[in-house]
Amino acid sequence: MSNADATGTLEGIGQQDHEETSEYRIFGPPGTGKTTNLTRQIRRAVERYGSNAILVTSFSRAAAHELAGRDLPVDPDRVGTLHSHCFHALGGPEIAEANVEEWNRDNPHLAITPVKKHTKLDGEETAEDESDDLEKRGDELLAQLSRFRGMMLSRDLWPVMLREFEQQWSTYKQANGLLDFTDLIDACLRDVYTAPKNPSVIFADEAQDLNKMQLTLIRKWGRRAEYFIVAGDDDQTIYSFTGATPEAMLDPEIPLDHKIILKQSYRVPQSVHRLANGLIQQVTRRQEKEYLARSEAGGVERLTRGSYGSPEYFILKSANEHMERGQTVMFLASCSYMLRPLVSVLRKNGVPFHNPYRRSNGFWNPIRAGRRGSTVNRIAALLVAHPGWGDDARPWTHGDLGQWAECLQSKGVLRHGAKKKLAGYAGEDPVSSDAFDDLFERPALDSLLEAYEGDYRVLLQWWRDHVTADVHARSQFPADIATRRGPRALFETPKAIVGTIHSVKGGQADVVYLFPDLSQAGDAQYARGGAARDSVIRQFYVGVTRTREKLYLCQRETGMAVTI
Repeated sequence: MSNADATGTLEGIGQQDHEETSEYRIFGPPGTGKTTNLTRQIRRAVERYGSNAILVTSFSRAAAHELAGRDLPVDPDRVGTLHSHCFHALGGPEIAEANVEEWNRDNPHLAITPVKKHTKLDGEETAEDESDDLEKRGDELLAQLSRFRGMMLSRDLWPVMLREFEQQWSTYKQANGLLDFTDLIDACLRDVYTAPKNPSVIFADEAQDLNKMQLTLIRKWGRRAEYFIVAGDDDQTIYSFTGATPEAMLDPEIPLDHKIILKQSYRVPQSVHRLANGLIQQVTRRQEKEYLARSEAGGVERLTRGSYGSPEYFILKSANEHMERGQTVMFLASCSYMLRPLVSVLRKNGVPFHNPYRRSNGFWNPIRAGRRGSTVNRIAALLVAHPGWGDDARPWTHGDLGQWAECLQSKGVLRHGAKKKLAGYAGEDPVSSDAFDDLFERPALDSLLEAYEGDYRVLLQWWRDHVTADVHARSQFPADIATRRGPRALFETPKAIVGTIHSVKGGQADVVYLFPDLSQAGDAQYARGGAARDSVIRQFYVGVTRTREKLYLCQRETGMAVTI
């Protein structure tokens, strides 16, 4: 009861009168422990109905598995995105967006970028600012078509060009026996009356990110379950470009004792909470909810210098001071292109950064270990034998030598046939001195041994001076990190997080730097007022509430920006 208002209780879920509806809604404002509380509800349902009697769905597969993966005996096929559940319920049809070769050949003016089926089904390839710069005209029209269909807008309200595109696209799909991603939801809404494997309880997390068609399907399936839970926060509805709206989650109205509002934030401090609350109160439609800050005061500072176009001195200097104190720092913008100057500055200064919420985005995750051929692994394999590595430095193994030497230039460095020998180098056996004589030209070996006797940075520079041009370019950033911060820094979790607001929803950092700027399309929405403006406000509400300790509001780069 301590984390819910008078509307309903977590303990009462599943126990109320279901004559009007068996739907329960859990509203989880930022940092209130929605995932933890929903996991407890999954545990309750498993204990009551069994692990085979529940269905868990969320906006992404990773989020769904985070819910169900906390030591709960839930079958993996019961957990996934709504699209993946529909895909399996329909027998695994061929997906249109993954099969566009013939379409692109016949319609070059409406070309569509092919997608990876499973990546899309798992919800890992979510658009962030693609609504501003979709690659092709066909991509733009398909996104608009999916949005209008997801919102269940009457075809009569579509633009003429979109109706013409839809007719062509539908003809192509029918001729080739394909379903697009929206068809997966639509077909299940029309033809599949019960959720896969007839669950007793259905859990739909991140419901504010689902559009009207998706939530209509969940409610249709939910009526045939004992009860179902729709969890999310209408104030964090930021996927408007996919058709998500607060109304889709808030309507129809349900009894008060079926609504549970988590009110205590364990993340947002008082000063940031006041700012966020003033921001979200500007939207025209929302579920009123009691929402409490944690006891710490926190801080909000408006920077007088430093915009997304010029982050080098003022912003980086301030952020470095926080990271040196052990704090995590998050840099957020509304569009990915606004982060390019910052990424350039971080690289130039050898500051490690990542985006743990979008690991597939290489631009935001340039330091990747794990694969044999990764540059980070090559540098580690080189330096592990140097005393500068630390207490657990050890002699090179065959596997180490194979990693760092196979990308060396041949001319003047390696003997004839050395590349072929190195390709077979693997395992943990130490490398003998004879092996070096066998592989390296004498002058190169002498210079290598001389570099080894010096500081580890000298050895690293020798290696970079002798690798192939492509590896030299890729190794610049990790080499700068190792040189400035020590080789172990390549394997430490970076203190800096870089991403769009969309990409970090659900995440947090001790310190947040928020750029207030908008794209041209975003500025037009903001100026339009009503629901269009609301979607922009909600986006920045999410950005503000990633903050655990201190929020910096950066200077605007242009006149196109949100007022916070």
